[in-house]
Amino acid sequence: MNLKYIKQVVITLISISLFSCDNADFGDMNIDPNNPSDASTASLLTAAQISLSGYLTATTPNLYVQYLSNGQYPEESQYATVNFNYGAYYTNILVVLNRIIELNTDENSMIAAQANGSNNNQIAVAKILTAYTYQMMTDRWGMLPYTEALQGLDDIFASYDTQEVIYDGLFNEIDEALALVEGNQPGPTGDVILDGDMNRWKQFANTLKMNMAIRISKRFPTSGGYAAIKFNEAISEVISSNEENIYYAFLAEENNDNPWEDRFLAPNYRLDYLLSDTFVNFLVGNGTPSEPEDPRLEQYAVPAKNSGIFVGAPYGQENGNTPDYSFITPNVIYNQEAPGYFFTYSQIAFAKAEAVELGWMAGNSASFYEEGILASMEQWGVDSADANAYIAANPYTGIVDIAYEKYVALYLQGYEAWAEWRRFGANAPTLEPPVTALSGNGIPQRQAYATNASASNEENYNAAISQQGPDNLDTVLWWAQ
Repeated sequence: MNLKYIKQVVITLISISLFSCDNADFGDMNIDPNNPSDASTASLLTAAQISLSGYLTATTPNLYVQYLSNGQYPEESQYATVNFNYGAYYTNILVVLNRIIELNTDENSMIAAQANGSNNNQIAVAKILTAYTYQMMTDRWGMLPYTEALQGLDDIFASYDTQEVIYDGLFNEIDEALALVEGNQPGPTGDVILDGDMNRWKQFANTLKMNMAIRISKRFPTSGGYAAIKFNEAISEVISSNEENIYYAFLAEENNDNPWEDRFLAPNYRLDYLLSDTFVNFLVGNGTPSEPEDPRLEQYAVPAKNSGIFVGAPYGQENGNTPDYSFITPNVIYNQEAPGYFFTYSQIAFAKAEAVELGWMAGNSASFYEEGILASMEQWGVDSADANAYIAANPYTGIVDIAYEKYVALYLQGYEAWAEWRRFGANAPTLEPPVTALSGNGIPQRQAYATNASASNEENYNAAISQQGPDNLDTVLWWAQ
């Protein structure tokens, strides 16, 4: 990551303040949107990417899918927070990315903008990141302002679009971005994710497109249908190995380090995130707490200090005596540079296994299933002999196996894991809500809009909940139905 642009972007980020209590989500941060034109396109891109990085390490979804339990303060795992504010996603990322597009298309600024890469390549990257941001937003809240958003004072009361409209628009934006890519021209400077490598950005775009196609497979399951077409349009240029995993590289400096490390070291030092009993029991499987069946547990976590074996903390309860339980591996929680993943190769392999089951592509589901497990094991440093032994003991039998292994592989990729768990539905690993839950009637299916959403845009808010369903944690999103 280029420190030059990290330093430049400090000016853009100087007005950051706490926005909400959505722990460790970049949506907590509110960047002043009033002066984006004062920064170069390079600094704007860096600012948007830094803001986006917090989404990759958010705690709340990792609790929803029960990778983790809380320690002394269990409210987050009891669904105490119902309403989440999406406003900073617009101001901190989407407005900034839109400004990059404007500066590279306006005849009065596009020549100057070429100092930071070709106009088309800058626009392409901004569009790809815009599509990624909107997808993860709609996968949290459902209906959102999209077609009428980002128009400034022209439409401050934007209507909410359905997920179907949003997904269709995002596929189009990705295709537009891919058509703009100029491989023989400079990529954008200020790119702290892929360093301006446009071939890698094509991989990002196609991997995103494939992931989106699988996400809507319940709505369009047929071979040759809408989702299958999108999937196969992307398949030739997705990531193809762990070496091509796409991640945000955090730095060994306090202003841009791995948020997990900040949660566990002074001045925070709360030790408030433990492995859950649900997840530990899954991975112990037919083994023992000292020799688990799934060798990834020894890479994901450490044995409990007091017993020397793997022990998960009861989910949804107060677990104040933390030495009794297993913590996340120190390679994550005590490592400033531990990456935050956008996409991993194991995700792609499991998507292909599922696509074969759906009849979307030729191939062997079992082979892709095994490839996904091997990729996950390799990513986390598991010995190949142990990985192969695990696969031999857990042969492929059907879609339930894909759902389970994808769930295990997405460890700490919280929002992606939560989305996939919801999408797999009855085929997903069984999770039970805590008996101590403070809201909702099960594992959350979405997050509710901010508490002021109805007051600030009442007519369109009411239209959205009338169409989508009650504004709570229980309403099932369109693609999960």
